[in-house]
Amino acid sequence: MGLTLRTLLFAILAMLAACSSTREQDKLLDAILDQYAATIRWGNVDEAIGFLAPDAAKPTAFEIERLKQLQIAGYREQPPTLLSPTEVEQVVQLDFVNRHTQESRSTIERMRWRYDAAAKRWWLVSGLPKLRASN
Repeated sequence: MGLTLRTLLFAILAMLAACSSTREQDKLLDAILDQYAATIRWGNVDEAIGFLAPDAAKPTAFEIERLKQLQIAGYREQPPTLLSPTEVEQVVQLDFVNRHTQESRSTIERMRWRYDAAAKRWWLVSGLPKLRASN
């Protein structure tokens, strides 16, 4: 009986620890999504690069300059969708204006984020927005 009780207590403690770490991950995800949204809304491309996962493809100098020519006019996000315990996807509609031509466009981006338990942070693994015009 003593062994069964200890096993049960251990299982309960393990579940509580898992719930606690999940809540922490959720808080970190909310914070990083808010920070990223603000960074993109303000058009801070150089800061946005810091959200990219270390193993994610980095934008070229040409792509960075192209992004800097665009002014974000709208950023409408859907709630993130859990793909696995360490990966989420968020769909965002981005409205943007070319600073030179004043042409406005809109695109839908599917951003994938991965949790790094060692670093205790979420990384953007899908790359920076492509900002291609949608039909």
